[in-house]
This record gives sequence, structure tokens and C-alpha cells, in this order.
Amino acid sequence: MRIRSVCQLVLAGASAILLTACGGGSTGGQPTPEPASSQPSEAMLAPKVAVPLTNTAQYEADPCSALPTSEVEKAGGKVKSSSVAQSIVGKSCQWTFDGSGGNVSAGFFSGNKRGLNSLYLENQAGRLTTFKPHAPVLGYPSVVYSKGDEGTGSCALAVGVRDDLTYTVNTQLRSGSPAVADPCGLAEKLAAAEITRLKAG
Repeated sequence: MRIRSVCQLVLAGASAILLTACGGGSTGGQPTPEPASSQPSEAMLAPKVAVPLTNTAQYEADPCSALPTSEVEKAGGKVKSSSVAQSIVGKSCQWTFDGSGGNVSAGFFSGNKRGLNSLYLENQAGRLTTFKPHAPVLGYPSVVYSKGDEGTGSCALAVGVRDDLTYTVNTQLRSGSPAVADPCGLAEKLAAAEITRLKAG
């Protein structure tokens, strides 16, 4: 996915607390968070995470180490390159496929402390153009969402690994990808591979 599009999707999930744009050429101020004591309590609309995964710090800092390239290739085809993208809510790894396969990115967005619930709040406020609670990924609640970036080969899947953290996979697949007809299927495979890795570690 183009870096700008990735940022737009990430911010869709986090804009309840971080109302600013991302990307090298963007402008706009970052609001100063209110002290915790003055923040109103919010409804918990998302399903609670029954078994939180706590060993994520290494992968928050180094998202490309979260999944071996071989896992990405198994799900989506030959990878040409990978790179780290930084946004105001955290880092993600973008894998670009060979030829006209497009790309996929994934990461733990630790700057969004509302986790999956941020998407439920965004949907309640009418800020999302797609909001579909998805079947749990290995027991972890998930949502497919978008803020105007729908299209062939595109899918944004956020999986709640803790109540305050999601693992989010964004696809921008092209005609050369074997998964272009089912981008959310590819996103789910990568999320499941990451959860399996965390559970084993």
C-alpha cells in the first residue's frame, strides 16, 4: 500500500485520540492529550481481549522482525523488498511484492491506547466508510475497516491483541497478486501468523 494510504488507514483507527495527518509532506498540529484525570470515561464497545499478548515491545520497535519474509511470501507471493514506515501512532513494515503484486503492511500501533475500541468509537461517530466486525483471528477480536480507501485488492484488518493494542494489516494488492480477489484473506493469514508467533514466544 502506498505510504500515504497506509497512514490514512492507520489514522482512521487512531483519530479518536490523534487528529492529525501523517506522511512526509503533511502539515497539521498534534493535539496535546488531556491529563488522564480530566478525560471523560468512554464506552467499551469492542470485545474484551480474553488472553492479552504482552510480548510485543520488540516488534513495536522493529515491525519487520515481527514476521519472517517467508511467512509473507507463503501468503502473498515473492517479496521484492521491505521497509519501515513511521506514523504518529507507531511503526509498520511494508513488504512490496515482485512484479505487479502490490504490497502489504503490518504493525503494532502502540500510539493508539484505545486499541480496537478506537475503531468502534470512530464508527459510532460516523467517520468510517467501512466497518465490519470480523471473525476472531485465533480467538482475538478483529475488524475490517476503511475511511474511503476501499477498492480491489485493498483491505485493512485490525486485530485486538490487548485492549490497548492492535496488530493492523493493510493490503494494496494488484493484478499480479494471487490474493488480489481476497485481500482480507491474506490479511487474516498474516495476522494469524503473527499471533501464533507471539503465543509461541
